[in-house]
Amino acid sequence: MCVVALAHRAHPDWPLILIGNRDEFHARPAAAIAEWDDDSGIVAGRDLQAGGTWLGVHRPSGRVVVVTNVRGAMPDPSKESRGALVSDMLRGEGRFACPAAEDLPRFNAFNVFAVDSAAARLLTNRPVPLIMPLESGIHALANEPVDSPCPRAERLRSALAEVVETGADPEALLDTLMEEDDPALFLRGDVYGTRASTLVTVAADGEVRMTERRYEAGGRPTGTTALNFRIG
Repeated sequence: MCVVALAHRAHPDWPLILIGNRDEFHARPAAAIAEWDDDSGIVAGRDLQAGGTWLGVHRPSGRVVVVTNVRGAMPDPSKESRGALVSDMLRGEGRFACPAAEDLPRFNAFNVFAVDSAAARLLTNRPVPLIMPLESGIHALANEPVDSPCPRAERLRSALAEVVETGADPEALLDTLMEEDDPALFLRGDVYGTRASTLVTVAADGEVRMTERRYEAGGRPTGTTALNFRIG
């Protein structure tokens, strides 16, 4: 994901709302959101090049994890996969299931929101490795270091905050993610652009609604997947 907003224990009906756009090269292959067929309990899209994911829900535990890259740093192919970091954290198993701050430099530049039944956390390695708890409220990330102002992230945070304040259905945020006026949330490009818009809502009873809209080069829609399932 390259811009994402999180409402954590802020909405009266949905203790968790996660909304964001994944921006990526159109040539990079990916699979639509689905429950993975490896008995991991992960419900997520899948990066078919590196094998991990950018956003997912772990159905047995209710863990939710999303990653953004960070601009300005040349990717190092020898670094660990950021998508594998998300997968391990979702499963609660593997080398990076519970990363420490000293693990974070092993990855190319990233920001992560991670939410479980106990707490929400921010993990980042830009500008410095950091793991910090998040208070209840509205939070947003984009592909910028966490100490840098980002109008794109602030725009999405404000849109989510309005939904929380009014008690509106978060489904309308999927249309918000298509807005292209400055600062653009939706990137329309032939080589690189918005590949998917995703909304995750978790109700107080554990019912999850997960919707993904997908786009190809030029921002042309290619399909929508909507899933409903219960965590735990």
